[in-house]
Amino acid sequence: MSKEFFRKHRVLIVLIILCLAAFGVLVFVEGPKIITKQVRGLEVKQNGLTLDAEWDEMECSHYRVIVTCQGNKAYYNSVKDNSFTVEYVEPGKTYNIEVVAILDSGEYSRSQDVNFKAEKMQNRVKVNTESFEGFKKDSFKIEARGIGDIEFSSDNGKVATVDEKGRVKLLKEGHAKITVSAYGDAIHGPGQKTVKVTVYPEQLGEVKGVKVQNTSDSTATISWKALEYAGEYRLMKISPVNGKAEEIKKIENGATSVEINRAAGRYAILPRAVIGDKTIQGSLSEPVTVKSVTEDLKSYSSWTNLKTLRRSNLKLFRTVRGDGSCRVPQSISITRDCYVISYVNSAGTAGKLCSYRKSDGKCIDITACSGMGHANGTTYDPYKDKFYVAKTHKSYRTASCSVYNGTTKKSEGAFNLPRVTSGIAYDESNNKYYLSKGNEIYVCDSKFNVEKFIHKRIRYNHAQDIGAYNGIVFVCTWVSGNTSYIDMYRASDGAYLGGYDVSFGEVESCVVDDGYLVILMNNASGDGDAIYKTTERLPID
Repeated sequence: MSKEFFRKHRVLIVLIILCLAAFGVLVFVEGPKIITKQVRGLEVKQNGLTLDAEWDEMECSHYRVIVTCQGNKAYYNSVKDNSFTVEYVEPGKTYNIEVVAILDSGEYSRSQDVNFKAEKMQNRVKVNTESFEGFKKDSFKIEARGIGDIEFSSDNGKVATVDEKGRVKLLKEGHAKITVSAYGDAIHGPGQKTVKVTVYPEQLGEVKGVKVQNTSDSTATISWKALEYAGEYRLMKISPVNGKAEEIKKIENGATSVEINRAAGRYAILPRAVIGDKTIQGSLSEPVTVKSVTEDLKSYSSWTNLKTLRRSNLKLFRTVRGDGSCRVPQSISITRDCYVISYVNSAGTAGKLCSYRKSDGKCIDITACSGMGHANGTTYDPYKDKFYVAKTHKSYRTASCSVYNGTTKKSEGAFNLPRVTSGIAYDESNNKYYLSKGNEIYVCDSKFNVEKFIHKRIRYNHAQDIGAYNGIVFVCTWVSGNTSYIDMYRASDGAYLGGYDVSFGEVESCVVDDGYLVILMNNASGDGDAIYKTTERLPID
């Protein structure tokens, strides 16, 4: 159509276009429409000098991330995944982040925008030690690393001081904290590290609150209050002889109670602390008294076999044979480290003491001892460090007792006991000596003065030898062949506490080692002369 046509008919053409638009016939191309669904879950986290943005995934062609820093010009980033990292952010500045999801159709949805203020990076302060333990006048140096200037300060200058180079001096007992501060830079913030300082006293104090609680028929618990600085304790038993404290058990890891077998005696607690190569200890606590379990043991009015001892329920400690012509075992005694057997010749005119180490059974000493006689009874007193040997035998009756040095075994003479005696035993728990003669038992003090008499009525009237432990007298009896007994009597009142049948050989003597019965057997068929031990503790401590 010519221009002339449009000129002549322009009014008509405008009217036609308006009509078509009114009836929706004419279609215009519009720009992309925003859809109502929103991008959700946008979260921003800082990692060092980067910001990590993440949001819920949507079905879309791609995402456009819009980042603005404090109103500056925005920059746009097109990503396929639902995450984006803003790199090299400046600490202290606020970043605005918005996400737009664009569909294949050109439609799009937006997220709410998030403002995030970038922080400075963490200043990791490192020191060469995080704690120090020492004593007054000790010193050490803190080596520290961090970003920016380093400063040191003490929160308790009376206990420990520190200078600008990290040199620490310990002044008095107590606790202090040394704070190491690094002030950072434009990128890193300030940082701190604490070094704990403990200054120990030259001597610990005294443990308080020690008490005894009987927890069963055979054990008791001793407990106490924790003492500052003490890392371990020692259970001490007070000797009834000289009042000195002897270590019984070590209690570690700061524990404040210990269970013990109810051996009669007075006990105390000694605190200790080990700092570096130095050990300090405190004062001994006030002693507490543990009542012996033997005081509560059941007694009997007639013969009662508690158990028959056989090879099957005993442990063979070792076979023994003496030395030279002295090969007849008569008695066993016990020291801290050894079982010591008295041997005589068949005529009873010569004797020797042989020591067998408890740890491995090795014979470590054989000493000829003059004047032993038949040595039917032997005992050892650890406080006097002496062996006492009763010379008596059934057919050789005398009250003479020979004395030998506990270390050298050399004779220190002889003296007369208050009675003709076939058996002798020392009881460390009460510092008493027990003597036996036929069916009689005598309780003597530390100077062998008779304090009490016990008449043994239950068994055969000949005691080979006796043993002692925790207020109990063990009477060893051999009748003939394999008929032997070990009977128990309470020293305090003479009560009969039952006995043990021994089904093999001749029981010559016995001792008790930490609650286990140790038996000396003469000519036990199959083993010859031997030392046996029970595999279970006796119910006597």
